[in-house]
Amino acid sequence: MTSPDRDGAPDRRLAIAAFAVMFCAAAAIGFVTGGLRSPSVDQPIAFNHRKHVVENQLGCSTCHQFYETETFSGLPAADVCSTCHSEPQGKSSEEAKLVRLLKEGRPLVWNSLFRQPSHIFYSHRRHVMKAHIRCETCHGSIALTTSPPRSVKRLKMADCIACHEQRNVSVDCTTCHR
Repeated sequence: MTSPDRDGAPDRRLAIAAFAVMFCAAAAIGFVTGGLRSPSVDQPIAFNHRKHVVENQLGCSTCHQFYETETFSGLPAADVCSTCHSEPQGKSSEEAKLVRLLKEGRPLVWNSLFRQPSHIFYSHRRHVMKAHIRCETCHGSIALTTSPPRSVKRLKMADCIACHEQRNVSVDCTTCHR
């Protein structure tokens, strides 16, 4: 048995090794259980992106009115939905629920799927209008979904850096970090 020297080095090395093993195990568990995905999110209506974007050929800006002009994309307010859905357009139970909410004057409280840490500055306008980056680049094939995703792949800093490097855009920390 090794006895610790005066500064307790073997005990310190054992503690560091135990921490490293626990950290790796926690990371592996998070990866396997979906730690790289956003938390599960419920929506007030099971919105069918495919029906609106593909079948009815509505642009993203129809519902996400600010993505070309502001830093945030925006989520549709009841008045946007009521443009088409003041009366049922089909036989969908979700649309019936939407029509009922609109007639009652209740607000639609959409929950954001994509969240960024408060120390990150991201501008939809800059990425969409100036850099001409398509929605699918970051949001994947969400336009093809028939019900709201309950969670989405989290964007990591490495994703942003790779895109910036590919387009020869600054990766200086102050470009995106507040």
